[in-house]
Amino acid sequence: MFVCAGKSESFSFAQPIGIGLVASAMNLGKICSFQPIDSLVFLGTAGAYDPEIQVFDIFVSTCATQIEASYTTHQSYTPIDNHIQSESANVPRETKKIIVNSSNYIHTDPDFAKKMLRAGIALENMEFFSVLQVAQHFGIPCCGIFCVTNHCNENAHRDFLSHHDQAKEILETYTRNQPSLWDLQ
Repeated sequence: MFVCAGKSESFSFAQPIGIGLVASAMNLGKICSFQPIDSLVFLGTAGAYDPEIQVFDIFVSTCATQIEASYTTHQSYTPIDNHIQSESANVPRETKKIIVNSSNYIHTDPDFAKKMLRAGIALENMEFFSVLQVAQHFGIPCCGIFCVTNHCNENAHRDFLSHHDQAKEILETYTRNQPSLWDLQ
């Protein structure tokens, strides 16, 4: 099953599950509770922590973290496991696998981006951690496909808005041209 956040980030072949960590977890959990699902493919846009990553690059990931900015400055801690990985997802070999961070906030601080990059985390997307967590709970193989819209800096929101429509088109074209992903469905 293909899923996406919804609202301004929808695709004709993907089920919208909600924006952010909470709505996506609740709605996807409800879907998985009531219908058998063989695999999940999440489609979304992402911000890049790495300034070397180009806008409109495509990445496929099976790994996510849920790290807030305060965690990187030792101003908070968490008792939960903030790293998750889907081991069994069938992702296309030619794609770049990468760690995606999820937060209900879009980061605009280049120093935070540098800390995340040093930790080996290159992208952020609001929903992916929740999607992987729900998939793991139900034992469903899962991956995410992301198109970069912006870098995580002071221009993040402006760049996101100016690149969002084109990134969705690129993401849809890429996904439609990956027969291995459609075989999972």
